[in-house]
Amino acid sequence: MLNSSQLILPGDPLFDLTLLTPRPDWREKAGIDGNQYAFAVDPDNGLARPVTSQELEEYLYGGEYDERLSQIDERTRRGCLGMGTREEE
Repeated sequence: MLNSSQLILPGDPLFDLTLLTPRPDWREKAGIDGNQYAFAVDPDNGLARPVTSQELEEYLYGGEYDERLSQIDERTRRGCLGMGTREEE
């Protein structure tokens, strides 16, 4: 059973770090492209996910990257720090 001290919630110093921690399966994704990989931050939830080179191209040129940049710009203008999700804004 989880208690409140085991949950990392928005506002906790470890929250942003937790969002940027690679998923356990990132090495599998890296192996698909011969260990060439990248991480893309999902604009919907703020989580970094491993992507192949083809998925990176889609992320960069398919609009997700631009959406994420807009979110970062908006948060910067409002004086918010961190990489949190939309729900905490």
